[in-house]
Amino acid sequence: LKTMGLFRGSTTAYGSGYDLENAPTRLEGLIMFLRLMGEEDAALAYTGSSVIFADVPDWANAYATYAYDKGYTKGQGTDEQGRVQFGSLGQLAARDYMTFLLRALGYQEGSDFHWNSAIADSQTLNVLTSGEVSLLTEKPFLRAQVVYLSYFLLSAKTAGGEVTLLNRLVAAKAVDRTVAQSAMHGLDLQRLQ
Repeated sequence: LKTMGLFRGSTTAYGSGYDLENAPTRLEGLIMFLRLMGEEDAALAYTGSSVIFADVPDWANAYATYAYDKGYTKGQGTDEQGRVQFGSLGQLAARDYMTFLLRALGYQEGSDFHWNSAIADSQTLNVLTSGEVSLLTEKPFLRAQVVYLSYFLLSAKTAGGEVTLLNRLVAAKAVDRTVAQSAMHGLDLQRLQ
């Protein structure tokens, strides 16, 4: 994922810098989602919103406002001054990240899946295996699971089509084909069954 520019890690000065043992934040999940949609550059260049999130740091405001205006996220209500709260530092739940991933794959919330049952719905849609459902429902949700899901779902077929999520990213020029092929074929990993 790092080789393809989809996962950049953190600024932690020790270890791998990926902080895989930490719980992901909602903001981190949103950024990964936008990268998997091939829309990070569009988000970073976005200036069309008047929404001001009270709890989003300046460096991430373009991500949050872009996603909010596109309908990818709804935020978490408003504060006492009427400003939309995104919940930037709030912990990202497995269900929330699966909602993002299902959207990235082209599934429609409300008809193909529901937010409150996104994990079970993902198995029904053949996006997740039973082992992955167990991982997401029985263990704490960590950045390691964000990486796992993001990597394996690159090979998943998009809703109603024969193209994979990775092929869609390559077609959108969000990921270089040669780099992607090298990165994907350079690992010998098995999905949880």
